Amino acid sequence: MQNSRTKLLQLSDADLLKLCEVSAYKGSGPGGQHRNKTSTGVKLNLEVTNHENPLIKKIMVQTFSCDDRSAHVNKLLALKKLRMKIALQIREKPATQTPFSFPGSNGKISPDNALYPQFIADILDRLDNFDEAAKIWGLSKSALNKIMLQDKKVMEAFQKHRQCQAEKTRQTACQSTANQQEPHPHCHTAEQDPASRPN
Repeated sequence: MQNSRTKLLQLSDADLLKLCEVSAYKGSGPGGQHRNKTSTGVKLNLEVTNHENPLIKKIMVQTFSCDDRSAHVNKLLALKKLRMKIALQIREKPATQTPFSFPGSNGKISPDNALYPQFIADILDRLDNFDEAAKIWGLSKSALNKIMLQDKKVMEAFQKHRQCQAEKTRQTACQSTANQQEPHPHCHTAEQDPASRPN
């Protein structure tokens, strides 16, 4: 079975956990008598199929939790973190329609909403056209922008995407001008480097 992002985010906690490599560990650091003395911390490893980059076909996603004294609770917390990591790290080609209607209300959605990871994953897939992403979910651009601003990790993913897109645009421009045998101002070539010229 290929662990595609869309399928993984639709799984129940129990089914998602079955696909993970689960290991226990003892929490470390300050905490005194409140610090776990037994190995109730949980680490999850999950291999996810990456459809958007043929050079990196599999991505290993890992999360930890030792926030609670209960191993069961820590598993649930680790699964919640895992869902968000999958949503933030794995990109897929956006569907022509959204998988469900906007799961929030009045243009707002809580990160604790069960459908939040799937919603964020779809939005990040559509960032090449922010206006269209807002429109397809029935949101104003202002409302969508506020949703993204409320979550630091989502904003980091958004900024990383913008940087990657800018780099792709620059590389395309460099390739285009190279084909025309005209150096692009941002391309570093041997002919532009005086040190590379023969004496």
